[in-house]
Parts: sequence; C-alpha cells; structure tokens
Amino acid sequence: MSVIARASLVEYFKDQVEGALAQQQVPASGDTAHYVVQLLVDTLRHDSSSRAVALLDGRPLALRLADAMDERCPAPGRALRDVADAALLLGGYFAPHASDRALPPTYYRQVGGFAYGALGRESVVLGPIFRDLAERFSQYADALGEVGRRAEMQTPAGLVRALELWSRSRDRVTERLLVERGVVLPRRRRASVQ
Repeated sequence: MSVIARASLVEYFKDQVEGALAQQQVPASGDTAHYVVQLLVDTLRHDSSSRAVALLDGRPLALRLADAMDERCPAPGRALRDVADAALLLGGYFAPHASDRALPPTYYRQVGGFAYGALGRESVVLGPIFRDLAERFSQYADALGEVGRRAEMQTPAGLVRALELWSRSRDRVTERLLVERGVVLPRRRRASVQ
C-alpha cells in the first residue's frame, strides 16, 4: 500500500476537481472549488474529526436533515454541514456505490441543496460558498462524479464497472473517460432505412 503525503493529495484532488469543473463548464468560484477539494481530502482522513464520519451515519439523510433542523439539536450548523457534505459526496464522488441503495440522484440533490442553502443563510464566513453549492449542487455533484469515476477506473475492476455502466446508460462522461483510458467502444448501430 502506498502512502500519499497530504500535500500531494491536495494537489491531486485540486487537479482532478478543477479539471472536471472545467470539462463540465461549471462556473465555480475558487473558494468553492477549494472547499470541495478539502472535503475530498478530509474524507480520506481516518480520525474522529474527518468528514468521513458524516458518511458513516447509517440514518437516511432526510431524517438527519430533520434532526439538524430541530430546535433541540445541540450543534445544528455541524449537523447541517454533515448532511450537506454527505449528500454531495454520495450524490457525486460515491454515486455508483450510493446507487446500490436504490435512491435516485435527485434525492441527494434536493437534501444536499436544501442543507447547503440553510447553511448559506446562517454562516457569515462560509455563506458564499454554501450558497454557491446550494445553487449549483447538481453541477458540483456531476463534477465530483467524474472525479470519482476517473479514480475508480484506475483499477481493472473499476474499468469493467465503468464499461458496464456505459453499456447500460451510454453516459457521455463515462464514455469520454473510457476513451481517455484508451478503450475502444463499439459504435452505435444505426437503423437501416429501407
């Protein structure tokens, strides 16, 4: 198992996120892109303050959102951010694995967009970032999905899963990533005109 220094991990995710945002023409602010990069880096940390803790809570995001909005919540800001960040990661970077839960992408986008919107109204310092994430949640999730698919395709099993996904969905992003990896895809058959 290789060890990656934190600085190189930040650089790796920065390149990947910025590339995906540019490829998908997402008009992201530098601060929001930085937040997303840090979210990915923090998710890989293995301690109790890691953003991965937000992903380990097995309760449905909608119930966690309701708890965060409850006036009795001891740390509503932290709870809302956990919900929003988990929705962005599950609806984006980890979308292929989250789809095993049989939840549509709109679920993550509605819950996450709402949570980031609430945070944007409450936070003075991070408000602009949270508002941007709320307004463009789908675009950021799609860009993170590209980053996640690109990372997954680095293994043979991940490449096979990407091929299976493409054969079912004909997803253009997956197709582009497969072609970038040197995979020759069959052309679509055209109906013959008689």
